[in-house]
Amino acid sequence: MAKKEKDLRGAAEHSLRETQKDIERRIDEIRADLKDKGPEAVARIENALTDLREQLQNRFEYFHESFEDKLEMGRKEVREHPLLAIGVALTLGVMIGMLLDRKSKD
Repeated sequence: MAKKEKDLRGAAEHSLRETQKDIERRIDEIRADLKDKGPEAVARIENALTDLREQLQNRFEYFHESFEDKLEMGRKEVREHPLLAIGVALTLGVMIGMLLDRKSKD
């Protein structure tokens, strides 16, 4: 169970880092394109990009905190109701198995 949590957390963090790198790369491309437009345009866009970067960073941090909170809430529910958690997992497993079995027959 702990390995799955680490894998899930690692995948989410990797995805966030890659998204952030892509955004940074695009910002650099825009900045390079604007150098030809003049210093005033560059200053306005620099300010807008700085604001955008801060907003994105805040959203990434919020997502990370929210993800951690939801993960902890899930752990707490499983600790408080272990039989219910097993029942839900078993039911979902059976349902997924039935769906996959139907697809293989089609």
